[in-house]
Amino acid sequence: MKDQSVETPDTHLPAIGRALSCRTRLTLLQSLALGEATVGELVERSGSTQPNVSNHLAVLRAAGLVSGRRLGRSVRYALASPQVADLVRALTAVVPD
Repeated sequence: MKDQSVETPDTHLPAIGRALSCRTRLTLLQSLALGEATVGELVERSGSTQPNVSNHLAVLRAAGLVSGRRLGRSVRYALASPQVADLVRALTAVVPD
């Protein structure tokens, strides 16, 4: 029997697709492409509520697109890798002007 907990491209790509399927999450990724930010900063930039931004960040983290590092009482979020930054740039580039 196959272990369902093992991440493979077949299981990870759909999670990334789901994470990218939401306008708010795309906005957060575009914001993080400019540099790391706290939830409060992302709330200001996106116009969403704090609980909404936190929930979307959890989805992006689970998909491996965003990482967080604790600094005192706050967490600074950033894109998880240069490849994610490339993905955000590529997605932004295909949007017509």
